[in-house]
Amino acid sequence: MKVSLFLKIFFSTIIIFIITGCESSNSNRIYQQISQYSFEDTLINLDIAISEHNYRIIHRSDIGQAVRDRGQQAFPLSTITNFCNIEYAKEMMEINPNLINEMPCTIAIRQQDDSVIVSTKLMATNTSNQAQNDFAVKINTNLKAIIEATIE
Repeated sequence: MKVSLFLKIFFSTIIIFIITGCESSNSNRIYQQISQYSFEDTLINLDIAISEHNYRIIHRSDIGQAVRDRGQQAFPLSTITNFCNIEYAKEMMEINPNLINEMPCTIAIRQQDDSVIVSTKLMATNTSNQAQNDFAVKINTNLKAIIEATIE
């Protein structure tokens, strides 16, 4: 009976550790900053920053405006911008073809209360593949620099 109780506690602890570990790992990968500009100006700044870092915008989703267009005029604006650098995409695919799911890069701009938030999800840098980790550090540095250029 004592062994059974011990195993239940042990496995419960492991499950809690896995769940909370995954959550903190994912939340640590979100990088966000508050813009000092209006939503529209922040979006313009983002376009310039993406171009200056040698990426090309490939798609934009104006989610907040789409909700507004359906009758909810007070809904906060939010836009997702997808962009890519073809040389980085090639390098990434050579390192690990499964990383195709990490491209294109994405930055979101959203209104929240009286603020404009600019955010992205960073690539994981703690995999078992060191080349992949090194590549992720490079891309994450670029993503942060694009956000910093957008808000300054």
